[in-house]
Amino acid sequence: MEENYNNLIESFKKISKLRWIKGINNFTNSAGLTFESLLNKNADSMFFPDYQGIEIKCTQRFSRYPITLFSKAFDGPSLYQMNEILKKYGKNDIIYKNKKILNSTLSCNKKILVNSKYYFKLNIDKSEQKLYLEVCDILDNLIEKEAFISFETLRIHLTLKLSNIALVFASKKMLGSVPHFRYYKIIIYKLISFEKFIELLKNDIIIVDIVGRISRSGSEVGRQRNKNLVFKINKEDITKLFKTIKIYDADLDSNNLKEL
Repeated sequence: MEENYNNLIESFKKISKLRWIKGINNFTNSAGLTFESLLNKNADSMFFPDYQGIEIKCTQRFSRYPITLFSKAFDGPSLYQMNEILKKYGKNDIIYKNKKILNSTLSCNKKILVNSKYYFKLNIDKSEQKLYLEVCDILDNLIEKEAFISFETLRIHLTLKLSNIALVFASKKMLGSVPHFRYYKIIIYKLISFEKFIELLKNDIIIVDIVGRISRSGSEVGRQRNKNLVFKINKEDITKLFKTIKIYDADLDSNNLKEL
């Protein structure tokens, strides 16, 4: 794996020397997509890591957005459980009124009011080795505890895709209406353990969103495009889940590579 780390850092050095690079689109994920294109990698949502066993995440210098780790569909109890949740608890989309949406941040420690009618809460059931979604009515009466993701599913997804990650930092400037990016720092991390992930999930350090949405553009406009549960972590908390392996900062020194 050491060779793969070094290969990515060498590729990063070449990219950072290009200075300001035109973004490939105007979307919020343009910095990441542009960097991956410079690695000659096509955009995808594959189950496996992006580059030689390393998953690449990109963030902008002043961004306060958390880092998305992965999204995962419910394992059950039905095959399309998110559709069942939308039917029961979603609200009608303002444009596609025959379809429903549902978007909320969830918590393992408190009930979250959803669509002014329901309370959602995550339940980590260690005896069953499952992460459940609990739903209560407005009077706090339990309606259901059915939708779940198994620990094994989470473990496989986390360890296969996120055993090694690279966080790439970019500055952004607009030239007219076109974003341009300068990639100035990369940090490579290694996953501490799945058990640490569950601990951070329990303490709400791992952020979880439930996302049922409708495509607004592209070839799939108007189609249901559910992400189910999306797992994220704030940049300042990333070392609680991952151990820092290498840091290269082009702004400090062109030969500066810190190994930990």
